[in-house]
This record gives sequence, structure tokens and C-alpha cells, in this order.
Amino acid sequence: MPCKHKANGIRKLGRLVRIALTSPALIACAAVNPAPADSPPAAPDDWGYWGRGAPNNWGDLSPEFGLCATGTRQSPIDLVDWAEDSSAPAMSFNYTGSPTEVNHNGKVAHVEYGEGNTLTVGDRRYELVSMHIHVHAEHQVNGQLFPAEMHLVHRKEGGFLGVVGQIYRLGEPDPVVQALIDAYPEPGQASHSVTGLNAADFVPTGTGYYHYDGSLTTPPCTEGVDWYVLEQTRTISQEQVNRIAALHNGFNHRPIQGRNGRNLLYSGPRQG
Repeated sequence: MPCKHKANGIRKLGRLVRIALTSPALIACAAVNPAPADSPPAAPDDWGYWGRGAPNNWGDLSPEFGLCATGTRQSPIDLVDWAEDSSAPAMSFNYTGSPTEVNHNGKVAHVEYGEGNTLTVGDRRYELVSMHIHVHAEHQVNGQLFPAEMHLVHRKEGGFLGVVGQIYRLGEPDPVVQALIDAYPEPGQASHSVTGLNAADFVPTGTGYYHYDGSLTTPPCTEGVDWYVLEQTRTISQEQVNRIAALHNGFNHRPIQGRNGRNLLYSGPRQG
């Protein structure tokens, strides 16, 4: 039986992550749901994706957001010029737990998880905290843009984070994405009746991944995040992209950040 204080700690971390992460056909997508023209003025630390609170201004909104402007290991990046790492460990998912609730803060809707969902990469063991999705995708691959990217946010001992990124390309609708859309509460509200979003639904079929040292993609842009971006893409429909954008009052992705000499490794077989 799990310790009660550990479960409480995970729920507390989930709330902290939720606060911090509020984390091919794009031209067609961009015309569907642009940012509102008359967005209300932002409070001094009210970050977002347009107007004064847009990503380029995050570092000026609050002293706590300074890394958003001055950090040298920021995310997302363009996944290009990577080095093959044949000795890198495989990713091992052991997702057996169910979601606890869905929260929507007006920027990103988060599905939160309790204990029972672990990711192991070599000697690194993480526990799943939450899941959310961005439109458009935040990472690029060789300069290519994609319509959406899902982030599986994990923590490891010591409080450090590991994020698995699942990139989507346009195609058939994704049932997991649809379940997320169907579960969205109103902004600022929480839903505790979550179905169809079991963590096991997110386990990838491919084993290839890109790995680099990065940051949160939302304020306070904390660095030291282990990024694992899956090489195998999934499909999402244009209708689903439009719906997610509408639910977030516009697109919710951060622009590409400088690489600044960081190593980018690729592990696993290439997708055919």
C-alpha cells in the first residue's frame, strides 16, 4: 500500500506543474483560429500567447520569469543535426494508473495522474504527473512544422522533470486526443469525472527518441528538464486541431529557442 505522504507529494507536484505549464499544414491551421484581436491588457505577470503576455515578452513580465529571456538551455528547439547514440538506453513505460482530474487554466488543459505510471530510461526513473497538448507543435524536426504536440510530464527523485513529447501530423483523428477534448472543463474549473484517458493509452509503439537538456516551455522556463521527443509521429485531424485551439482561445505554443551548443542525441531505429 503506497505511503499517504508520497501520494500527497505527487498531488502537490501536479499542482505546481499545472501552474508552471500554463506546459506540414500549419499555414492552413493558422488561418482557422488566430489570436483574438482585442485581447484584454495583461497583468504584470499574466503570461500567455498573444499581446503583451506573448512568449517574446515573458522574461519582462516578472523577475521570476527571467530565464525565459536569459536562459541558455531553453525549449523547444529544432531537432536537427543530432548524433546517433547506439549505447543510449531504451525507454520503458509502465503505465497502469488512471487520471485523477482534468484542469483548465485558460492556457493549457492538464490531465493529472496519481501513482502507478512510471517511465524508466537507463538508471533514470520518473513518475507521470500530468499530460497536456499544444497546438501547434512546439518542437520542429529538421525545420518542419507540425500541427500538435502532446507532453507527458514526469518527475524523478529530487524534483527534477522529464518530459516525453509526442508530435502529431495531420491525418486521421486520434482517439486519445478526442478523449482529451471531450474531457475539457471550462477554463478555471476542474473535472473529476475523467474517462478514456488512462495513461496506458499514451505508450508509444516506436522506440526511437531524441534527447536533450532543456527547460519548461512555459514560465518560469525552468531549466534542467530531461527531454525525450518521440521520433514516431501520430495523426491528428484538422478538426481536432481547430477544436483544441478554440478551447484555448488561440494557439498555445512557444517559438523555437536557440540551441546554444547543446548536444542532441538520437536513440533507436529510424521510422520507415
